[in-house]
Amino acid sequence: MAAPLPARAAASPTAGAPPWLALADMRAELGPYLRTLWRAAPALAEADAARPWLSARGVHLPPTVALAAHEADDGAARYWYRAAATHAAAHRAYGSQPLARGHSGPVVRALVGLLEDARVEHLACRELPGLRRLWLRFHTASPALGDGFEALMQRLARSLLDAGYGDPHPWVAKGRRLFFLDDHGQVLAVPHTAALRTLAARLGHDIGQMRAGFNDREYLVQPSYRDDNAWLWLPEQAAPAAETPVPQPQAAGANDTPPQPAQAPPEAVRYRYPEWDRLIARQRPAWCTVLETRPLALPRSGRAAVAARTARRKPLRVPVTPAFARGAQLDGDEFDLDALAQAATAGRAGLAPDARVHRRRARQAEPRASLWLIDASASSAGPARGHDGATSLLQAARQAAWLAARSAQGPRHACAIHGFCSEGREAVHYRRLKDFGDALDADAAARLDGLAAGLSTRLGAALRHATALLGRQRAARRTLVLVSDGEPHDIDTHDPRYLVEDARRAVQAAARRGITVRCVGLDPAAAPALRRIFGAGGYCVPARADALPSLLARAALSSPGR
Repeated sequence: MAAPLPARAAASPTAGAPPWLALADMRAELGPYLRTLWRAAPALAEADAARPWLSARGVHLPPTVALAAHEADDGAARYWYRAAATHAAAHRAYGSQPLARGHSGPVVRALVGLLEDARVEHLACRELPGLRRLWLRFHTASPALGDGFEALMQRLARSLLDAGYGDPHPWVAKGRRLFFLDDHGQVLAVPHTAALRTLAARLGHDIGQMRAGFNDREYLVQPSYRDDNAWLWLPEQAAPAAETPVPQPQAAGANDTPPQPAQAPPEAVRYRYPEWDRLIARQRPAWCTVLETRPLALPRSGRAAVAARTARRKPLRVPVTPAFARGAQLDGDEFDLDALAQAATAGRAGLAPDARVHRRRARQAEPRASLWLIDASASSAGPARGHDGATSLLQAARQAAWLAARSAQGPRHACAIHGFCSEGREAVHYRRLKDFGDALDADAAARLDGLAAGLSTRLGAALRHATALLGRQRAARRTLVLVSDGEPHDIDTHDPRYLVEDARRAVQAAARRGITVRCVGLDPAAAPALRRIFGAGGYCVPARADALPSLLARAALSSPGR
């Protein structure tokens, strides 16, 4: 394993000594190397420690690196620097904001660091597959390393990166099973850093049951090219007061049930849907998996700010044509007794009576159900047109859907707001933010505000699931309104027409069920794909984002065909 030396002078080569390399000799190579991979190169600085670490200033690497004799070859030290620099760059590309420590113990923090390392490397290898071979050369853990906690962590780290490595230890197998949704290690079960603590707590509980010792003061992250993960945690004084505690691993006991945080993330419910394959001109049954969740509401302490923010959003005034004529009529379903009495009185007085003595039975407004579906893929993080650049497309879509629901929801109009993104056909993430029976309160607003941009857009599966949910509503008119910034795409499809044709089939299937599907596009460049999917009259692209609320409300209130 790579062991950085404290100074270059102490590492001068001698006969029989392991090969060594200095950071000064690698600077000219690492900058262009990282720019080629990531289109950006973080600043490289010499570390004041024997291991890599990250800071706001950039990546800190040890000044010199020497390798053990069993690792000695001509390019091993050079590969180590490359592995350390690309791993740090992956953190900067796929990482998130630092986490509050809360009540997380040393075991949980160490496991969160390991899982975060595995998460960013998985995402990096999905985009740049050659990085896996670079990193794997330093993952040499095996059952021969032992069953101590640090040894198990090294074995788990290898298992999460190397799909071909099968470790016999049940704890390692459980960690891999919790980390991935599939058996082949292609789809992450926990795509966001903040949710890793729950998984770490479950694994840490098992370590407590095994009574495996851990000395956090002497612990060094392995393999050695990985940084110390100190950047992952906020300083103690910066931790917010309302932090939800995460349980520490418990000592061995009779209860084998792993502890759960005060508010555990909801379990995803899986649904299978077909997908149209235009290349074979047939539908593949049960081809896509939709993972449906209902996000947690904010704690009580966080609802006040959301409630104040949503209260400032003025409701829309969308004109709707009256459903029936009012007042006395020349003909109708029955007599208007008041008008008839007035006509009789006028006749007895010798005046010409008013012939409008009928009335029509008042028809109640037809029951409606509307669902606004928000595309939350990574491209929705871009700036919205018509704003100063501080508002993203997703923020504009969230606010517009909220205002449209406030203007439309009523005793005869049920409304829902959902969001989606995807990472391959086996993981279409579908989030029910505001359901048909929910009130438009601070909880619903908090769930909506928590919808973040990320991943891809497998539109057909999301439309089929939204159609199934909307089809359960007892309403005369049911409308599905998509808010999207672009055409469908996903990581496992390379034909640009494949997902477009599948989404078109999903819209046609919804129409056969009596559901009207409309789309409000946020990017003019996607207009050709939207026309193909929704038809010439089924979509619109506003010139400014501030027109979104009224467009979403009108799309839900308009009659089919309009």
